[in-house]
Amino acid sequence: MAQKRTAMTLVELLVVIAIIGMLVALLLPAIQAARASARAANCRSNMKQIGLAILQFCDTHGGNFPEWEHAGPDRSWIYTLAPYLESVDAIRICPEDKLQAERLRAKGTSYVINDYLAAENTNGGVRNINKLAATSHTIISLEGAEVNKKGQQLIEPKYDHAHCSQWFSELNRQYGFVETAVTNDILPDRHFSASNFLYVDGHVDSIAAEQVAEWISTNFDFAKPDQN
Repeated sequence: MAQKRTAMTLVELLVVIAIIGMLVALLLPAIQAARASARAANCRSNMKQIGLAILQFCDTHGGNFPEWEHAGPDRSWIYTLAPYLESVDAIRICPEDKLQAERLRAKGTSYVINDYLAAENTNGGVRNINKLAATSHTIISLEGAEVNKKGQQLIEPKYDHAHCSQWFSELNRQYGFVETAVTNDILPDRHFSASNFLYVDGHVDSIAAEQVAEWISTNFDFAKPDQN
């Protein structure tokens, strides 16, 4: 009587391995997309916490917004908001940021503050929350660029702001430098060809890079606040 075969042949084994490989290849993009989606959600959560910290800061400082690095040593929002964020540096770091480890070590940030709100004597700027026409339409923080046009990595705390008030200057508009000025400060496509924008009222919107490009092409100064 012939014995029953229980082992797989080499051909059968190769077929099984090929099928498993195909399934992994099909599932891998979905897994990667799910992880990227989770990182984008984590980024939004970070920005919302920063938004709440900003509102608390305004409440205890007569409505004034936190300042940027140019205001002086230790007056950057990185330091002045720390007590409202339990001094957790990681909240300022986007999990999708390619420089996250370096920025965390340097006490830097993945997010930049709008200089229209953070700087004194800026043309068109608003330093006090009570002077805004609509907090829900005013951007206060954006996702910062990782490398500027000179190829420098923007790691240090001094890169805590965006020069929003200069993006649509007469010179930039005249010579077509607006896009360069914007992308020198912010990264419009960190998450699925979009990035997160924090508004003064504390909500966070994911805005497509396409939308930012359209604003640039139509010379719409999207970071400029409306005053009462």
